[in-house]
Amino acid sequence: MTQGNGTAPVTIVGGSATGLFAAERLARAGRPVTLLEGAGDWSPEPRTLIVTRRMRDLLGPVGDRAVVNTISRFELLTDGRQATVLLSEPDLIIERAVLVPGLAELAQGAGVDLRLGSRVRSLTATDDGVTLEVRRDGSTEELNATTVVGADGTFSLVAGAAGWPPLATVPLIQAIVKLPPDLTPDTTRVWFQPDDTPYFYWLIPESAEKGALGLIGEDGPETRRCLERFLEQHSLEPLEFQAARIPCYTQWVPPHRRMGGADIFLVGDAAAHVKVTTIGGIVTGFRGALGVADTILHGRTSGALNRLKRELDWHRLLRRSLDRFNENDYGLLLDVLNPGAKGVLSRLTRDEPARVMLRLCLAQPRLILLALRTLLVSAPRPTLPS
Repeated sequence: MTQGNGTAPVTIVGGSATGLFAAERLARAGRPVTLLEGAGDWSPEPRTLIVTRRMRDLLGPVGDRAVVNTISRFELLTDGRQATVLLSEPDLIIERAVLVPGLAELAQGAGVDLRLGSRVRSLTATDDGVTLEVRRDGSTEELNATTVVGADGTFSLVAGAAGWPPLATVPLIQAIVKLPPDLTPDTTRVWFQPDDTPYFYWLIPESAEKGALGLIGEDGPETRRCLERFLEQHSLEPLEFQAARIPCYTQWVPPHRRMGGADIFLVGDAAAHVKVTTIGGIVTGFRGALGVADTILHGRTSGALNRLKRELDWHRLLRRSLDRFNENDYGLLLDVLNPGAKGVLSRLTRDEPARVMLRLCLAQPRLILLALRTLLVSAPRPTLPS
């Protein structure tokens, strides 16, 4: 990366949560920042997300305003077995439709030039930077930039133009349902059914009345059929369906490239900063945005990005083992969750995988044997489709 001018402007493409977060951090450090968002307002479709308490450390009050529920325990189920894990500090259910406008307000207060209705159509290299073709108010304009941040999601135009390969993705499908009578609003229920999905089913309460029941699969139509069958088996009536394709972290992709005379960066889903164990990416996305902002400000790769890489690689290692689990393996996993192992899961979050795995193995050594057996003996699953 070139050192450049410490006060050079930054152009961010995409008004995602991570894009707005990066914009605010750069602006508060003194950089002129322009953010281009194709939508006409800050009103994304309502969607709840479950995050760890670590989000509060990153966002502070703007994150707190988006919290609509808290989760204090997880019920894990498979093949007639059940284990309950109580959390020492609750997980947070946040509403995206509240979080994004809050981050936009914070960015604007920091001095970011927020341009709604500005859709980037192309990115072209020039000797002294790049040229962005932007469609706005029915006309096209060209903007020049020397530092661009792509925060435009899984199928990022910025990433494609700058030469990053397309990301592997997986389908996520969920239904909003009324909570069953036996589920309290502070409890998330997780089912491991590897014949349907190498991940899991979840039912996450978003209020005292409703929750999101869904799964991540490998094939979109089959994933939808599995969800519909699961709803019928559990006598749950869908109020609405939601679906998306989520990037899947397969290896670390350095989130910086040179294009022409410009530095190009990626944050959030565009950079696949997603925990491949759970396909959760909001906290890791914010941490990646912090690392990119720090890199831009100081002209060298941020230590925050190096730490994030290590953590995402730990998640990938765990996913390699879980992809080989069958129902008996999950049953054994729940059986060996002794009080010490449950205590580890209670105190530590899924955003610190190395510590979790080390402490779990110390608390219950049988987990080491289970992981090794699945890694060394079982056949791997097919490669994820793009």
